[in-house]
Amino acid sequence: MLTKYYNDESPHQTTIYEMMNGVAPNGVYNSEQLLYYHSSSGLNKPNSYVEDSINFEEATNEIDNGRPFKSGVTGHARMCRGYKISGSDEYLRIGDPNPVYFRIPYWEAFGSEVDRIYVRS
Repeated sequence: MLTKYYNDESPHQTTIYEMMNGVAPNGVYNSEQLLYYHSSSGLNKPNSYVEDSINFEEATNEIDNGRPFKSGVTGHARMCRGYKISGSDEYLRIGDPNPVYFRIPYWEAFGSEVDRIYVRS
């Protein structure tokens, strides 16, 4: 999903997983994800970095500046591409690549993420 946004192409999730040196069923560590984000054969975004300190203000800043990011939850990576505030409630717009044939973005209450990767050129 991030590849489609930043490079206007979208290799199959299996191809991206293999480029990140993923080994089923173990998933891919952030360090391996960053290799793909940095690589010219991946996203070609060499200044991308992991952020473990999660706050809503940073999410809004990234989205307002046109930079969707990887939103990580335990054992899974998704894309955050929007936000909204309703009263005192904060939400992130999540694009989830899994399951593969059900990629409808949804609103998620802020607070479930464990890490992010901010995408930077």
